[in-house]
Amino acid sequence: MSTDTATTSSTTAKWVRLAGEADDTAIERFEVRAAQRALALLKAKLGRERLLDLLADEIAAGEAYLRDQVERSAGEETTGTTTLHAHGITAGQFTDWLSRAFGREDVLLAGHPEHYSIHAGGGRVNIVETLGDHVCSFFMSEWDEAATPAAPTAAAGRRSRMVLEDGTIVGGITNSFSAIEGGFTASLSVTLPASCDPTVVEHHLEHFAVEFHNWILRAASELAASGGSSMREASSGS
Repeated sequence: MSTDTATTSSTTAKWVRLAGEADDTAIERFEVRAAQRALALLKAKLGRERLLDLLADEIAAGEAYLRDQVERSAGEETTGTTTLHAHGITAGQFTDWLSRAFGREDVLLAGHPEHYSIHAGGGRVNIVETLGDHVCSFFMSEWDEAATPAAPTAAAGRRSRMVLEDGTIVGGITNSFSAIEGGFTASLSVTLPASCDPTVVEHHLEHFAVEFHNWILRAASELAASGGSSMREASSGS
């Protein structure tokens, strides 16, 4: 590209931003917050049962997709991992908060726009959310009861199998949290049938980043509101 062409492209670029801002990031944040409020309102007004009835066809298609991938993969699996760094809260504070949060469906749903239902009961959690382009319903053990996998090649940390209602294993999720100065790192892994398109795994890693970002910040906010001593300990890295 010539200098003249580059100059022309730069001067004709279309953009809208707040006066004094370098880009439109602030406006995008406004949109995200508005979308979150709208979704929370709609989900609350519909309620779990009506929302699941509305998504019945998509959930059935998602289950058929997972069953097909399990059959195609013949026991082979693929795993992806993403890592988050959190500051101002310890791993212990967050995992304690998360364990209690499984009794607060509104908090869990707020973690990600594509959380349609997260309902704990009977020692397991039913999750309805997206995997790639599919709306899927599966069950997991509650995190406090999840076991570390024995296989040497499996990701290290607390693991919970993802199973369909009839007990068919379709994957697993492994989370591990490690202390660092001033906070912690969260290593978040998803394991799915090997025949799944790589974009499905990548999508779920993006999903992890959004939901744990939101949950960690909410946990930190609630801890700060309940008493400053917990947050001072986290800030000091103790």
